Amino acid sequence: MPQSSRLAKLFETLGSNLPKVGPILAIRATDNRAYQAFDSKQLHCIQSFKPVHDTLEHAGLTLHPNLPETACAAIVELTRSKPENFANIAKAYDVLEIGAMLYIDGAKTDGIDSIQKAVKKHAPVEGSYSKAHGKVIWLVKKQKQNPFQDWLGLTDIVKNNDGFWTVPGIFSADAIDPASALLCANITVPLKGKGADLGAGWGYLSHHALQTYTEITKLDLFEAEQISLDCAQKNITDKRAHFHWQDVRNMPAKSTYDFILMNPPFHVSRKADPAIGRDFISQAAKLLAPKGRLWLVANKQLAYEAALDTHFNTWDYAAQTNQYKIIHARRPK
Repeated sequence: MPQSSRLAKLFETLGSNLPKVGPILAIRATDNRAYQAFDSKQLHCIQSFKPVHDTLEHAGLTLHPNLPETACAAIVELTRSKPENFANIAKAYDVLEIGAMLYIDGAKTDGIDSIQKAVKKHAPVEGSYSKAHGKVIWLVKKQKQNPFQDWLGLTDIVKNNDGFWTVPGIFSADAIDPASALLCANITVPLKGKGADLGAGWGYLSHHALQTYTEITKLDLFEAEQISLDCAQKNITDKRAHFHWQDVRNMPAKSTYDFILMNPPFHVSRKADPAIGRDFISQAAKLLAPKGRLWLVANKQLAYEAALDTHFNTWDYAAQTNQYKIIHARRPK
């Protein structure tokens, strides 16, 4: 059962006790079913992950890029990132009116129990509702001073160990991802013309490519997480780079690119899902020009070979280690 089902059950139980006016803030909102208890005009939903953002928008909810000035209630849905969870709780509390309720929802695998313990050290928890391997806890804002003040800066953009701008909690935030570094070291045909970086993250592959290959004329970075894309825009100032907040798996595909780079994600939840990478390979084949090339790095155990056979006439391993494989594919079908 998803988090939203747990929230929906709780809000159904609370019924008339829920606020009727807004704004009602929902940070990292996921499923619109959880928010049907509220007037949609009063909801102020924030979701920086493009696939979920688009799903909510198609369901009729209004999405916002920034926090409201004030809120009559707030819901924080937990993510896999503890720094982000702490920061979102602090930000939600900050904008609440005195006497307003803050709900925090998460699965056990998202660390809801440890979050609850941490919250209790700063403010009293008024209640909790457990269901489907997770929990919703809630508290009331009783004072103007934010007891979670120290958490507000946990998701500030900072330089990592390699000097790149990142945000704690995003992929490979602390340093350059070893798989991406291996890919860059094993590109045996110089990159030139128009290229794309699918699932660009904070921009390492594109940064390296633009610094190394002067014959690149344009490089489009596609990334589903706005927070990562914001970092990429700070890391790359080359005018050949163009940034797109985009769900790669659902983007329109035209055969226009001379090359594509990618280190595709293979997680949405905590469970590995190779289907994501296979979808990226399929999209890459559609996006490449007839003589275009795909350079791909993946964990060695991820089964992408059948997808490569389906979508490309030729491919081989440019390099392999005990952990990773570098794939060079060309002649998309």
